[in-house]
Amino acid sequence: MKRFIFVLLLLPMALAGQTYKLEDLVNYGLEHSWDMQKSELGLESSRSAYRSSKWNLLPDVSVFAGIDQDLTDNSAPRSSLSSSAGFSVSKTISLNDAAYFQYRYASLDRETAEMEYSSARRKYAYDVVNAYFNVLSSQKRLASLTENLNIQTRVLEHSRVLFELGRNTNFDVKQSEIAVMSSQVAIIQLQNTIETARRSLFDLIQKADEGYPLEDIGLSDEYTVPAVDPEQIESIRMLKQSIKRNDIGLLQSKLDYFPNLSLAYNFRRSVGGDDFDFDTYSTVHGLSLNLSYSLWSPFRNKESYSRNRINNQMAELNLNSSITGINSQYQRINSQLGYLQRLDELYLEQLEQSRQQISIAEERYRLGLIELLELDKTRTAYIDADINYSANRYQILQVREELNYLLSQRILGIW
Repeated sequence: MKRFIFVLLLLPMALAGQTYKLEDLVNYGLEHSWDMQKSELGLESSRSAYRSSKWNLLPDVSVFAGIDQDLTDNSAPRSSLSSSAGFSVSKTISLNDAAYFQYRYASLDRETAEMEYSSARRKYAYDVVNAYFNVLSSQKRLASLTENLNIQTRVLEHSRVLFELGRNTNFDVKQSEIAVMSSQVAIIQLQNTIETARRSLFDLIQKADEGYPLEDIGLSDEYTVPAVDPEQIESIRMLKQSIKRNDIGLLQSKLDYFPNLSLAYNFRRSVGGDDFDFDTYSTVHGLSLNLSYSLWSPFRNKESYSRNRINNQMAELNLNSSITGINSQYQRINSQLGYLQRLDELYLEQLEQSRQQISIAEERYRLGLIELLELDKTRTAYIDADINYSANRYQILQVREELNYLLSQRILGIW
């Protein structure tokens, strides 16, 4: 009983220490998201189609058994009941063999489905990470604005005291009141923004939000901007898969210009006899070669070949356009990242100087050289610098992951 009471006493403390970790949230969403489940089912369907296409390449193998009863009035001494059993193997191959090309299509489609699934996982992780950073950035700003509101409130109280002492005017008091109200409005707006951002995050994850804080993510200085490698970018690889598929269709269109040539082989082995004696054996080997040609084939195939060639050219244009677009996005994002990193250095220097100014102002206040109002203004300047510095660092994190997503690199080095 004492142990149970002890556990109950520790439970609120344990719950209070709980936080949401980004990796746990992403992994939970990857497992429970409807979109990811649909992507996984699509991949399984493509794999199933590929397995079926391999089975279709095998010869047809069948077994048979039967009983025949002769119902005619036959006075011959032989039995009217006969039976048979056996098996047969047959296979037909042709110049434009449907089973073979179905296998090639299914193989490409399976590879493409795996790329699409991998891309969907990366896209989902990127969306969750982005939403997570939005919440963190807003929460950090809220903490700073709350501290700023406390300072503005002290400034207002000090202004009222100075007004009663006749050392400032009613205008100064009103200005302080407006500053407090502006801070309150900003906090209310930001609280609504955080609520909306958290709702979007947990809707994306499809998990109930129990209100625990989000674990912070630090900005690592060990980051190397990845180079553009089209062979590693999944959107480019999928377009190349489309070109390969069109190439197969183009090959089929070319083969349609040739005569229809097919080779068939059949093997049949059976045993039978009267009254289930099974004393008669039969073996049949069959081999046939067929050749035919439609006089209208060149006219029909010409248009089909033309369409496939146009589709192939369009796929090539899409590929070149995508490569150009990715290079353009890469330059833009890389330039933005460099700009944010330069800002990070400046904001850090500004933050350090603001921190030093607070130390100087606190010492001067202790010596009675400045009023509390001046000290609080110095603290407000530090808070503003801290807001800018933190917001910029979260933006750097987001831009880094945007670059990773563009180049099909692992999001945060994990997904």
